[in-house]
Amino acid sequence: MAATLPLLRAEGLNVSTRRIAECAGVAEGTIFRVFPDKGALISATLAHAFDPGPTIESIKAIGGDPDLRFRLRTAVHTLTRRFRDNAPLMMSLRSSGLAVMTSAPAAFDPGEALARLTAAITELIGPDAHLVRLPAETVAGLLVSMVLMNNRNHILPAEELVDVLLDGVLSPEPEKEPAC
Repeated sequence: MAATLPLLRAEGLNVSTRRIAECAGVAEGTIFRVFPDKGALISATLAHAFDPGPTIESIKAIGGDPDLRFRLRTAVHTLTRRFRDNAPLMMSLRSSGLAVMTSAPAAFDPGEALARLTAAITELIGPDAHLVRLPAETVAGLLVSMVLMNNRNHILPAEELVDVLLDGVLSPEPEKEPAC
């Protein structure tokens, strides 16, 4: 099934089950023993591609580092990779209208996926929640939103994005000489 993802991306989701079977190295009939129709196959493939589980596991693995800034920078790299990898597929879905056609229970729910990713970032912030002036969930939501927008416009590298989140956008005030 994973072999079909590059094919679906490259061909804008307009692909035959024969071609999918070729790329997967199986007979076309094998596909229809597992999936009732092409729509179910595509829904399952999309659910697999958009499953936030592997990204969440990667974020949880960062949790052992004691430095909040490092943890968040690493999480930004992880989220950026996920959003960048899925962007072509999302664009194909939008342009094809397939998102409307896929109604299988396994269909992708972007709101639920973002909520799970935000919860993972909230958990990552947890040990240092006392260091931030907003609730950890709010900080996590801001970070996920910033990564989404940054992924689209490539405004800041991960390190600077985390610095802006944690330190704000104001320049530090220069140290003033004490008055005599």
